Amino acid sequence: MFTTDASVILYNRKTLKESQYPDGLAGLAEVVEAKPSRFRGKIGVYDATNAFGYSANEGYTSAVETGWDTFGRLLPFAKADHSTGTLVEKVVSGEYDASFNMSGGVAIPAAEGSSGLLGWSYYAEGTLVMPRSASILKTAPHPNAARLFVDFLLSAEGQAAVAKGGMSPYREGVKQNDHDSLQDMQRKLGADRVHVYRYTEVTEQTQEKYVERWDKAAG
Repeated sequence: MFTTDASVILYNRKTLKESQYPDGLAGLAEVVEAKPSRFRGKIGVYDATNAFGYSANEGYTSAVETGWDTFGRLLPFAKADHSTGTLVEKVVSGEYDASFNMSGGVAIPAAEGSSGLLGWSYYAEGTLVMPRSASILKTAPHPNAARLFVDFLLSAEGQAAVAKGGMSPYREGVKQNDHDSLQDMQRKLGADRVHVYRYTEVTEQTQEKYVERWDKAAG
């Protein structure tokens, strides 16, 4: 793994009042429940039927004890989309007030480059970290060059380049431009509230069963 990008909330600072800026999914659920007619259909979420969306949703409900309870409160207000880019665009336009379970590697740079229009937040109740991995194919035509590139990715210089590109470096002690490393997140939020997702192979039936429960929570 060479990056540790958190799942985050992206929100529109113009359509929400400052008192409504969420600090997590539980906090966002409180906001929408306070004015249900105002927020119904105004929240975006990564669709659980695609690979990243499944991982982000399943990772949260597995790692956070109150995850399914929070989903039961929040998903009825949400619309599912298939990419972080689409979720960002709809928050920028005001079609959504907020979107969640987004890759911080995309959402955080979008917020930082929005001239104050967008805000973002980790999840106070427990933040999921979605690592990015690099591997060398057995059939790679130039395996030694590939090894050198992987060495670079994990070096201090390579990890600084990762941070400059808007992603969260895995390596501790890397010079960054306002991007948290995994260790920074653990210090800020508490190690027990930062959950690194472990990718595992699951059957289609396992994902389908999860999506059925997710759909039921969404109503």
